[in-house]
Amino acid sequence: MALVIGLTLGLLGGGGSILTVPVLVYLLAMDPIVATGYSLFIVGVSSFFGAFSYWTKKRVDFKVVAVLGSASIAAVYLARRVIVPAIPDEIFQIGDFMLTPNMSIMVLFALLMLGPSYSMITGETSSKESQEAIKYNYLGL
Repeated sequence: MALVIGLTLGLLGGGGSILTVPVLVYLLAMDPIVATGYSLFIVGVSSFFGAFSYWTKKRVDFKVVAVLGSASIAAVYLARRVIVPAIPDEIFQIGDFMLTPNMSIMVLFALLMLGPSYSMITGETSSKESQEAIKYNYLGL
């Protein structure tokens, strides 16, 4: 499945977790909370090897890596230590339907993927290539 995911994302140009989480949950029957953690590891290792070629071409801005990387690590740590354990076993129930943490994670994941999937289908991107020097708002990053 890793080869299929790699080929699909290479052809379509998307983030690894778009397909990694559903594969881990639905094909390997993993718990969604565990699958999101494994997905972070899998995508992180893949990204590291992909970034290596950019590093050899001196196309990596390590200030941006430090800012985004530290913010991402802090956010994941906070989510895993504080938010995920605070989610109740039963979020709400309407009749026979009960929203569980696993179901809510997969629904939120699906909703979050609507934006990137729309961009991939339509070919729209928010960034414009320019020859000008890029000035970053590090606090905003």
